[in-house]
Amino acid sequence: MILDLKKIRAKGKEEESFFFEYSPETQLLDMPNAELILPVKISGEITITDRHSAYVEGEVAFTIKGECTRCLAETEREFVVNFAEQVDQENENGYTVVNDRIDLTKIVDDAIIINAPVSFLCKDDCKGICAGCGTNLNVSECKCK
Repeated sequence: MILDLKKIRAKGKEEESFFFEYSPETQLLDMPNAELILPVKISGEITITDRHSAYVEGEVAFTIKGECTRCLAETEREFVVNFAEQVDQENENGYTVVNDRIDLTKIVDDAIIINAPVSFLCKDDCKGICAGCGTNLNVSECKCK
């Protein structure tokens, strides 16, 4: 996921759209019984702002598959998150330009880690499981007294 500033300038451009499919090398989710479905899709636009700097913005679309933390149903949900970063040679957030190239890996990994849900739900209003009888409250009403 490399954006090459020299190649963009060689085309006579200061802006360019991009699209990548990406498979992270490490497990980015810290959720039991859930996994990232690959590939992750990244799209956006780069704007060169100076000789060795650029503004990169776009969206990361990823899908998580696993057990709902409330009702334990197997589920799959898609998430789309936005990112926008100023990238230059000396950047305190670690997103840098090296040899006129920007590697989007850290930006995308951070976007997934920061925006992944803390608890994975099959739907936002999941009712969960009755602690008394074990009934999935999304499917039927509890028979407990």
